[in-house]
Amino acid sequence: MPSILITQPAEYDLIDIEYYIYVDLCNPQAANRIIDGIIKAIQGLETMPQRHSLVNDDLLKSLETRTTTFENYNIFYYYDEVKDSVHVLRVLYNKTDWKNMFM
Repeated sequence: MPSILITQPAEYDLIDIEYYIYVDLCNPQAANRIIDGIIKAIQGLETMPQRHSLVNDDLLKSLETRTTTFENYNIFYYYDEVKDSVHVLRVLYNKTDWKNMFM
């Protein structure tokens, strides 16, 4: 079973998501539900991490970046077969111009 590694940018994304929903939208229950759902989706990558499609971008595809979702959030990651590890790169709202977030 692969290990899951969450990069610092992805950690910051999770903090930003939780803060925005909890504080800006004044909805702590939704913040907890969304974060819990994203974490469960990330943990689900331990099983068949290559089942999700490659990102539809030439550069990211060449780096074997994949994506999965939870509700309105895209979880970008790559799977390192040699080290048997999943690296979560970013967690972004699906309306975000995510291509520019990686450059």
